[in-house]
Amino acid sequence: MTTTPMTVTMTAMRTKEIKARARELLRGCFAESAFISMLNIGLFLLTYLLIIIAGRVTGAHTAETLFPVFSSCPPLFIISVCVILLTAYILSAPIYYGSKWFFWQAAAGNTMPASSVFAGYSSSEQFKLCVKLRVLSDIRRVPYILIFGTAAVVEAVLAQRMLSQDADKSSAAFIYAGLAVVGAGVVYMCFFAGLRCVPVGFLLADNPDAVVTDIFELSEQVVKKNAGRLMKLYISFIGWFLACLPAFPIMILIPYFNVSMAVFLRDCLEETEKREEAAVKEEATV
Repeated sequence: MTTTPMTVTMTAMRTKEIKARARELLRGCFAESAFISMLNIGLFLLTYLLIIIAGRVTGAHTAETLFPVFSSCPPLFIISVCVILLTAYILSAPIYYGSKWFFWQAAAGNTMPASSVFAGYSSSEQFKLCVKLRVLSDIRRVPYILIFGTAAVVEAVLAQRMLSQDADKSSAAFIYAGLAVVGAGVVYMCFFAGLRCVPVGFLLADNPDAVVTDIFELSEQVVKKNAGRLMKLYISFIGWFLACLPAFPIMILIPYFNVSMAVFLRDCLEETEKREEAAVKEEATV
């Protein structure tokens, strides 16, 4: 008896389709998304303001401006900045993952109350889980940052020595071009290495009771199988990221980007699930 192999057609969503779907979903939860954006911006500004205040108190910041222009860096100021940054990093972890949870639900068409971003503070276990995930995600990026960052520093030192030896204009231009290439390469490699952890927050929302190692493993698998599509999605937002410099439309960018990412990841998981189901059915017919 012969069997005919099953043919399964699965078409992944294109970047335009993902972003169009995200815009459609955001219409139903724009008020909540705007609140979450302002909350994240507010936490950043509060941390920045505390650092400026620490600079004023310790005498490190004496300029007549709120810009980070420090005339000195006394030990007390350095310690204060470290304490402020570490406290903000730890205390904001539940909000970071709470935001991912909100946008993950929004990508499924579920509009949750804005207060849901504070769910990570509901218990000490949830709080510790959010902090643990954040720390482990960042630790996984550290080796790449150290390796490629060291390469960039060595390149910069060598270039400075070459320029200090009265290099002519053509040589100087060549050196600056090399620095630009190396700098771009370092940014790209660190960014690409960090992509492995991008889905972690969303996958935690989809699997709240999953083991931490399983979440990281699934995150790496999703990125590995869909790295090209993920890069295209990031590239499509370059204009938005650049627009944040002069126009500061970040209140719109944060939810737009996060919902797009959540839609993309849902599509990746659904596609994987369909392939697995198709493989099981095909084996059953043999």
